[in-house]
Amino acid sequence: MNLLEDIARIKEVMGLKEQSFNQNMRDKEVEKEKEEFKYKDKKYNPDSDLDFSNSKVKDIVWRVGGMELFPHAGGLWFGENKEDVEKFAMSVRNEKREGKPYRINLQNPKYYSDFWHDYLGKVGYDINGRKKLMYNLINKGYDGIIIDTDTWNDTGDEYSVTSKQYVVFNPENVKPA
Repeated sequence: MNLLEDIARIKEVMGLKEQSFNQNMRDKEVEKEKEEFKYKDKKYNPDSDLDFSNSKVKDIVWRVGGMELFPHAGGLWFGENKEDVEKFAMSVRNEKREGKPYRINLQNPKYYSDFWHDYLGKVGYDINGRKKLMYNLINKGYDGIIIDTDTWNDTGDEYSVTSKQYVVFNPENVKPA
């Protein structure tokens, strides 16, 4: 046997061919869902004059970073206060970034009691988990997520964050505060 045959045999014994096949099937499912993603052509418009008066979120929320929706993130994420999003940026990017205030329009959000067990319990360890959950919730009529107060950036140091989180699926449902 040559090296390539050995590698093929090892992959077969370890089930890697099947895993690759399953991953390809999951990727195709996500691509199909993405094509049906009703917000795929929506963009953040800071000059929006849309009425947010029926939103379940009346308070200002905060975000560090751009406003482009990347489905793999599961939506546009916001924190309850400026300090929290700035701590998060420092812990994951190791850079100081300023949180900016926004108003969000969530009229039919899905509520989760906590980040680690309730929300992540639905997402699982699938690399496409957040994207799949977002598509699934949109298909059920939800426009975002509210995650109740929890330690969502559990770094165990000064960058730990405990507060509410908000996720918006449609970038048009966000405007500067």
